[in-house]
Amino acid sequence: MPTTVDGLIKLADSIEELSNPRDTYILFIDMCDSTEFKQSCIQADVPDSIWIVRQYVFLTRCAKIIKNYEGQITKTIGDEVMATFLPDKDPIDIIRCVLEIFASFENIKAYNKGKYIIQLKASIDYGESYNGNVLDIDVFDPIGTCVDRCARISKYATKKGITISKDYFDLISSKISTLGLRISPLRENLKGLGEIDFYLVDMP
Repeated sequence: MPTTVDGLIKLADSIEELSNPRDTYILFIDMCDSTEFKQSCIQADVPDSIWIVRQYVFLTRCAKIIKNYEGQITKTIGDEVMATFLPDKDPIDIIRCVLEIFASFENIKAYNKGKYIIQLKASIDYGESYNGNVLDIDVFDPIGTCVDRCARISKYATKKGITISKDYFDLISSKISTLGLRISPLRENLKGLGEIDFYLVDMP
């Protein structure tokens, strides 16, 4: 295994997936307060099936709507879904997808109020990424700066809020006003990325 910078560059050039980046839309959707809900179930000696079914409903409903918008589920990480959309996708449709996911849980009586309520947050980014898939399955698993940035800005999303990168915002700025959303500019020093401008999008 190479240990010098030159050696690492040569290794990357020799791996086809790492020498052919592609523009990608990245989406993360998280279920808010899921850890606290799980802990409350454990403390109350509630069967594991209660929080597991709640989490499964979240994952399956997200996956169905994302697929309806021609997105691809890259992975699920406990209470989080990561998805990608191809660059020919109308970028405003990705926010529409997220808003539809948010609204869909308001129509499930068991999960739209009280202690079982499901509330979500999301983050969206756009940029060049590489295929980091190491499994024997045909799924584009993006790695790159836009993926890291999308994950970092997600922590600033509020319940029913969406954090979006400046690169993504620039693509939708002429259309986002049609959705009736509130847009708040943010700037934070993000780990490994430095000072980054991005936006919080939510309902007024």
